[in-house]
Parts: sequence; structure tokens; C-alpha cells
Amino acid sequence: PNLAAPRPPAPARRPAPPPAVVRPFQRMGGRSCCWPIGEPGTPEFRFCTAEAIPSKPYCPEHAAVAYVKARDRREDAA
Repeated sequence: PNLAAPRPPAPARRPAPPPAVVRPFQRMGGRSCCWPIGEPGTPEFRFCTAEAIPSKPYCPEHAAVAYVKARDRREDAA
């Protein structure tokens, strides 16, 4: 007779996550805003794509956030 204790079941193995897909960023057009929105790597992640200011990568709304004058930053720190 086999008197050995029964072996506990092996823990379930988690499937390996899918490999990351790296795609080069392509702007929707030559003049679309490329402000990131959402969490990278999630299905909700996207870019603004509103019309960008000429010679800037962002629309007026996001440029106001991205480009802050040095004097304004010092006032915020006080």
C-alpha cells in the first residue's frame, strides 16, 4: 500500500503577457496636436489630434499647458 500523503495541486500558471507592440508615432496630419491622453499601454490611450498651432506640436489648449513662461513658474513655486 502507498502511504505517502497526496500531493497538493500545482498552482495555476498565469499565461505570459503578450509582447509589447511598438509602433512609430504617426501624427494624424501634418498639423494635428500630439498631446497624449490616457495611460500608455491601455486601449483608451490616444493623442489629442486637434489642429496644432503652426510650428508647434500642440493645439492652443495644450500649448498653454506645455509652454509656461519662466516667471510664471517662479510665481507658482512661491
